[in-house]
Amino acid sequence: MENVTEENTSFYKEIEPLTDKPNGPVLVRKTDTREFFVKKCYPLSLKENLFELQMIHHVHLAKVQEVLVEDGQLWLYEEFIHGKTLSELLRLSEKMDTQTILKITLDVLEALIALHSNGLVHRDVKPGNIMMTNDGIVKLIDFDTVRTFDGGKETDTVQLGTIGFASPEQFGFAESDARSDLYSLGVVINTCSIKKYPKEELSADPFLRPLILKATKLDPKDRYQSAGQMKRAVEESLKRLTVNQMYAAQKSRQREGIPAYTANKTSKTSRSHKVNGLGTSFLQKYVPGFRTNYLWKKIIAVVYYLFIGIGFPQDLLKKQGLNNQLIAVVEDLILFILPIFLFTNFMNFHEKLPLLKSKNSIFKGLGYVLLVFFWLVLYTIATSISNSLLKN
Repeated sequence: MENVTEENTSFYKEIEPLTDKPNGPVLVRKTDTREFFVKKCYPLSLKENLFELQMIHHVHLAKVQEVLVEDGQLWLYEEFIHGKTLSELLRLSEKMDTQTILKITLDVLEALIALHSNGLVHRDVKPGNIMMTNDGIVKLIDFDTVRTFDGGKETDTVQLGTIGFASPEQFGFAESDARSDLYSLGVVINTCSIKKYPKEELSADPFLRPLILKATKLDPKDRYQSAGQMKRAVEESLKRLTVNQMYAAQKSRQREGIPAYTANKTSKTSRSHKVNGLGTSFLQKYVPGFRTNYLWKKIIAVVYYLFIGIGFPQDLLKKQGLNNQLIAVVEDLILFILPIFLFTNFMNFHEKLPLLKSKNSIFKGLGYVLLVFFWLVLYTIATSISNSLLKN
């Protein structure tokens, strides 16, 4: 095929397999740009679909870097995304709030609109194939089951998809099309809301339930007929939710005896909520001990930060002279502050180090040993320089 590049895959260096499955995805690094990608092997029959996919560039779709053919095998190199899947996020949280679910749904619909407008159907929309990057961007990933839709077939040639999320037509009842992806997305919404399939229990959330009911109709003709139509319905639900929240906040203020006409107080309250929200977001994104939202980690972090907050000033007070105090600050920073950033994977920098990002426990352990060694060497150098300065 002219559109698929016939060239050597040696431009990519394999780092490690990402799963235990035979011929599963492999983490690779491009030798000239040093960028990381995910390498996947596909049957040659999919080359037309994958090339169409490579032409699509969208913020909510994992970018397909290259499609290569070598020795009769088809290789796809896909953007490596730093983040967590929606499945992982659901496991980490007791409940996902309605507003977050609606916003994630809108982002996925944007990705589906991009696919469907190019004649492609994803056919495996599920929490495991929806990722949230470390920057908070939603990405639809994994194109193993993508196909073109032409409307000329009674059923799919090959029945693919994940049981529970796949639409009825994906199991031989009809040909899958854009509405099949919307069915799967309806199941995803229900799963995010109550962690159950709609057939087990339907979410009672008034802002989600109508969307789920419409999207998961058995007959595709009764569902949303396009991702654009479903997007408009989701946007309407989000508007109603926002109005409802504003009304509830107003009623709450009235119950607390705050007059509705006190614009200044209302404005201050609004700003206060924004500041609190920003504070919570900052803690969860940047401060070690708070990012995973585990209580025990928060307790350890608070105790450690208190220890530093109390110990640092006391250590400085013991030193006489500005030079001695500066030396004490540098030593304390290396001894107590630097380990926080080194050993808690601050800003996910471990993902950029070959040993630490390895899924092999031996390699990862070796990575931590080297990290400890680096820390101790740095501290030794700092104390040696400090001692020589004091002597002079």
